[in-house]
Amino acid sequence: MSNRLINISLCVLAVVLLTSFSAIASADTPSADSPEQAARLLQQFENIVADPEARQKANAQGQERAQFCFRCHGKDGNSVRDYVPNLASQNPAYLFTQFEKFASGTRKNYVMSKLAEILSAEERVAVAVYFADKPVTPRDNRPEPDMKGRQVYQSLCFACHGDKGHGSHTYPRIAGQPYEFLEKTLLKFKQGDESRKNSPMTAVVGNMSDEDLKAVARWVANMP
Repeated sequence: MSNRLINISLCVLAVVLLTSFSAIASADTPSADSPEQAARLLQQFENIVADPEARQKANAQGQERAQFCFRCHGKDGNSVRDYVPNLASQNPAYLFTQFEKFASGTRKNYVMSKLAEILSAEERVAVAVYFADKPVTPRDNRPEPDMKGRQVYQSLCFACHGDKGHGSHTYPRIAGQPYEFLEKTLLKFKQGDESRKNSPMTAVVGNMSDEDLKAVARWVANMP
């Protein structure tokens, strides 16, 4: 059995255990089932993020509830596997919104969907805040960037992800993500992966050559 399959199996086991023993795994756990509810949850989230005392409390709670995320995403949000994204320094509103999409079924991933379903809205807020407050640690195995990657980034990526790749409330921070994760994610967009068909990235990456795709992935992986 490959290491990747073992890791996935362990994550699934962790989710099963959490589902079995968590007191919050109930029908009362809210998720963004409607645009109105999603807007309310996001507003509650932003209120917490803007309040230093509330944010500190959420951060402490998030560290406790994020235990089952550490094996793949790392204790400090810097992923321990090159095919898994960093959560460290991710825009908190974006992170929370994606968490809500997993909880509601808009986004699907077996492990992430199960985790999102059994955490309360308050706990999902806490986990998002916890990881967003951690700094990104540069990876030792980054491939060397080149000017072609910079050119592709400046022509296709900066408008949404920003000049530094730090994104916004709506778009994710991509700077410093693992190269393998970036390359495989871009390839999924380019190949028309069904789970990503509604993303604007499909049109952006659709006409990108394989050479450009790898070049921009190298560039982004090296952005601080």
